[in-house]
Amino acid sequence: VACLLTSVASGFLSPKPVLRTRSQCVGTLNAEKTATFGMGCFWAPSEDLLKVDGVIDTVAGYTGNPEANKAPTYDNVCYGRRWVEGVRVTYDDSKISYEQLLDAFFETQKPDPRSRQYSSMIFYNSEEEKKAAESWLSADRIRDDGVSTKWTELEAASPFYMAEGYHQRYWQKMRPRMAVGVLLIAIGTGILDRFVPVDFQQTVQTCGNAGVLLGSLYILAERKLDAKVVELP
Repeated sequence: VACLLTSVASGFLSPKPVLRTRSQCVGTLNAEKTATFGMGCFWAPSEDLLKVDGVIDTVAGYTGNPEANKAPTYDNVCYGRRWVEGVRVTYDDSKISYEQLLDAFFETQKPDPRSRQYSSMIFYNSEEEKKAAESWLSADRIRDDGVSTKWTELEAASPFYMAEGYHQRYWQKMRPRMAVGVLLIAIGTGILDRFVPVDFQQTVQTCGNAGVLLGSLYILAERKLDAKVVELP
């Protein structure tokens, strides 16, 4: 609960993602491709892959259910048994090959082999990708933390639904929110009293507590208002 309070306290400070201009992208348009993976909880891997040279964009979403005829909600995914939390990656294959992207997928994923929702998955878009993935999987790999390619399953790509907006760039938004939340809670408990005249101490504490409340209300509203799930082509 304390962690949740600190993370939501400053929801109004959500930074906007940096968008590339058309002039920045035009040189790589012909080389852009997409790949889809299941990587465990999509929050951290979708951010980590953005740090890989050649990766242009990532989208957190839901996939792995070819029988679906409508967009799921986060609750459908969490309480169902068919969906996978997926990451769709747009990459420049003149800078990074599909096989190199698979290496990055393996190093950044955080799967739970006991759960389909958080499973390690490669969703292939073509026979070429399928063969490349099969070849890549044939070389057994294991990370220091025990994650192994033996955990990874291969499936044909199925409809991919972009998750609710509050899931996109999750940790990029949450880190500053958590920092400000901790500061506001500290102010509310009187940490600044030694620097504030006695007559204003209660006012400062009230402002800190009010900031936590407003931030929490913002997060609740964000989850209601930014809850659209759309299928990507």
